[in-house]
Amino acid sequence: MTIKINDKTYELPEASTVADALEHAGINTRGIATAVNNCVVAASERGKRVLADGDAIVIIRAFYGG
Repeated sequence: MTIKINDKTYELPEASTVADALEHAGINTRGIATAVNNCVVAASERGKRVLADGDAIVIIRAFYGG
C-alpha cells in the first residue's frame, strides 16, 4: 500500500501500523506528535492504529524557543 508521511510517499505492506510506518521511514519518535488524516494518534496508540492505502501521516516535532 502507498502512504504519505509529511508529503513523502512510502510503500508499506498491508496492515502496517503507524509505528511500522515511522520505523520504515527511520523517524525518531521521541518528541513528536502524529496525526493520520488529520486525526491525532497518541504515542500509545501508534502500534495499534492500522493504516490503509492512501493514508497521510503528519508529524509535528516539539521545539523550544520563545
